[in-house]
Amino acid sequence: MIADMYKRREKLGYILLAVLLLIIIGWSLFHPPKTTTQWLEMLFFLFPIGFIFSVIFISRSQYNKVKHFELPNSDQEFLNLDHIVIKKDATFIPRLLLFEKNGRYIGMIKPIKIPSWLYPLIFYRDSFIEFIPLSFSFVTHDGKTQFTFHKKGWLKQVNLNITNQEQNDIGTYIQKELNALFHIKGQLFNEKKEPILSIKASGFSGNFSWKDEDGNRWAYFYNGKFPHEYTNVFRDTHNDIVELSDKLNEDDKTRLLAVIGYLFIARVKQ
Repeated sequence: MIADMYKRREKLGYILLAVLLLIIIGWSLFHPPKTTTQWLEMLFFLFPIGFIFSVIFISRSQYNKVKHFELPNSDQEFLNLDHIVIKKDATFIPRLLLFEKNGRYIGMIKPIKIPSWLYPLIFYRDSFIEFIPLSFSFVTHDGKTQFTFHKKGWLKQVNLNITNQEQNDIGTYIQKELNALFHIKGQLFNEKKEPILSIKASGFSGNFSWKDEDGNRWAYFYNGKFPHEYTNVFRDTHNDIVELSDKLNEDDKTRLLAVIGYLFIARVKQ
């Protein structure tokens, strides 16, 4: 799992390097430098080339460290989880990998049924995935889909329709999208359209909690540290970790995880 992630990141680096070199060659053929100033301006391309080479080198180094290392799968029931660690997967399509703090792999949140015409746009910039209605699902390590959320809207307002494992509608999340880059503000509703949780965050900076009107904490977000034996796989610090309340019922925890999944998917594009 982790080795594949670094391998994909390395391949992505090579693809971006090839695209950049084609752009440089094409630009040189149609607009060949003629003066010393123009040749010096071409040196600008050394910065992105250097950055891409660093990504390739680091990914290759990390891959060599973990290629023989197998992370165990989580043995926790999905709804018994009291925390999740969220990692961005190294793909063109925004996906999230979820782990326990002990390094065990829980599952993946990923988009489903992406239109074929959207792939070139995502390749250019993954934020295009936000412009169209799209469904995402959470699939555990054993291939079971635990919940799905369907996103509609953009710019003024985003609506998420959340369904459980049995494809029953269990809730809705509505977010005012205009301020989402800086101040996330939304409302989570149950299947009866009753508000059950106000969602507030300032760009996921610092530690913060989500509490309901009765003061019960549903989730606590912070940057945490992994055990030493996993620091070759994960960063030593500043890993996105969310503690989940053990007092939530099945539907509330599913709704909560769907909202968290969407917000981190949206965060990937920023």
